[in-house]
Amino acid sequence: MLKFVTDSIETYLEAWRLILVLGFIVFAILLFLTSFFTYVVAGAGFIRYSSLLGGEFDYVQLFILAVISLLSLFCLAFLSVGVTMIVKLKRSLDDIEFLKFIIRFPRYISRLMLWWIILGAITFIITISFNAIGAPTWISALAMLLLWAFFIFLPQSLVLHDTGFWDALKESSQYCMKRPGAVILYYLISSFLLFVLVCLEVIFGQFFLGDMSLTWIAVITNSLLLFIVFIPFLEIIKANVFVARYRLLTLGLK
Repeated sequence: MLKFVTDSIETYLEAWRLILVLGFIVFAILLFLTSFFTYVVAGAGFIRYSSLLGGEFDYVQLFILAVISLLSLFCLAFLSVGVTMIVKLKRSLDDIEFLKFIIRFPRYISRLMLWWIILGAITFIITISFNAIGAPTWISALAMLLLWAFFIFLPQSLVLHDTGFWDALKESSQYCMKRPGAVILYYLISSFLLFVLVCLEVIFGQFFLGDMSLTWIAVITNSLLLFIVFIPFLEIIKANVFVARYRLLTLGLK
């Protein structure tokens, strides 16, 4: 496990300039979205499904939320595909393969976005179902973790193996089932990075306590860390684990 982390750190440091460009593009787009649609976006991460179904939003607000969601998915897919391509190009060093990737880049993004939209719809249906039967929150959360696990390696399957739409999910699911250690590694590192972001938010909150006009510094700092460091690093780890699957011998990764 430690080797994949150290290899991923090395890859990130070698390609940090290109990752910086990709991450900054995503950050700039999302910053524009959150500033342009301030009223609708404010607290959007905490919107309850009951609010969407209960008629608390008019059609214009729902349309704006849909547009923001699609553009956000595009940004995340763009960053995920771009970073995964960096890992593959680092290993292949093939100019012809590089040109193929450039041509196929939009295809990878569109397929990944569509799968994430499908995942979002499935998550919505399952969450509503659990709420309807009064299931405990932890059961719903566990069900989501198990469901999302099958989609974790979609970007790597699409880009590294150039698979089709359905084949990408099939390969990602098979990898999840056969190598649960890779999924556990991803969840552990994701949880740690999320914990770091929460700690930074608390620290900034204490530091800027009483001066709400400076809270934008915390938002920008955390967003930059998320899109320029944390998400690219997670994608690099997934790619390194995914391409090395034929020689993994420990931690349930084989």
